[in-house]
Amino acid sequence: MSPHARRPRAARRGGARRARRRHRDGLRGDRRAGLPLRRARPVTIAALVHVVVSGLATGSIYALVALSLVIVYNATRTLNFAQGEMLMVSTFAGFTVYAHVKLPLVVVMLIAVAAAALLGWVIERVIIRHAIGATHFDVLIITLGLSLVLRSAAGLAWTHDEFPFPSFFGTRPIVLGPVRVAPVSLGIIGASLALMLGLWALFTRTRLGRAMRAVAQNQRAARLVGISVERVYAASWILASVVGAIAGVLIAPVVFLSSQMGLVAINGFIAAVLGGFGSMPGAVVGGMLLGVIENLAPLYLPSSIKHSVPFLALIAILLIRPGGMLGRVARRKV
Repeated sequence: MSPHARRPRAARRGGARRARRRHRDGLRGDRRAGLPLRRARPVTIAALVHVVVSGLATGSIYALVALSLVIVYNATRTLNFAQGEMLMVSTFAGFTVYAHVKLPLVVVMLIAVAAAALLGWVIERVIIRHAIGATHFDVLIITLGLSLVLRSAAGLAWTHDEFPFPSFFGTRPIVLGPVRVAPVSLGIIGASLALMLGLWALFTRTRLGRAMRAVAQNQRAARLVGISVERVYAASWILASVVGAIAGVLIAPVVFLSSQMGLVAINGFIAAVLGGFGSMPGAVVGGMLLGVIENLAPLYLPSSIKHSVPFLALIAILLIRPGGMLGRVARRKV
């Protein structure tokens, strides 16, 4: 007789039940964590808070990049697809000085900001302003080509390797009961909110800000009241470059500095569309929401679709609100 035939019937039934249980657990593991024969661990409140704070930090960077895109768009009605590469080059400029002369990090940021302002002014003055007769679509293609040129130039100047960038914040986690939060996350959130508050004050309390808002609403009317639209164009490019440079310096310690860092502008663009392209509050809300969704998704979705989450969120929001969360859909009479 075979050894299976000599086993008691109850033992055979128990073994079958255990086999079915292991198979069912394996299927659950495949669906939830990609690991066979293992149950997905429940997410604790402490882990959830940590992920949400990290998501807000990531979203703060997306919000700053989205703001830089919206600033240029509101003034010129064109998209600057070179924004990501511009922030990458300006961050490399600060890093180069730091690598040769160990200056304080505040000075490094000021150098990056100055480099960004100069780069934005040169691009607007030399390339964009002299694109005579160019349509908005032509300028879009120009900025797309400029992004490729800047990325290639950065690869030639600094190679395509990744470089560790010094952080303004410590590495020792902050412990609040069972919750552990990285100082860099809180630092990024705080610095980003301070910059957003400064932008709000600029656009609401200063003459330049009011001029930029007037040009964004109606360029022809702005000219009639004596506003120099060309100066507003230059100021918008410089301001957007400065905001992007600060975002680059804040995110470089997290993702490492490389010639590919400018790709963060893709998520910045998605954040701007989520909030309603052209709306500055919408850019902030869209960036924060996108960062939280992107960080929460791996807890509940397969890791294979992680990079698709921003686009899935974009599609979902636009299906519900075509103009974005805080945007408006323009209606034209035919």
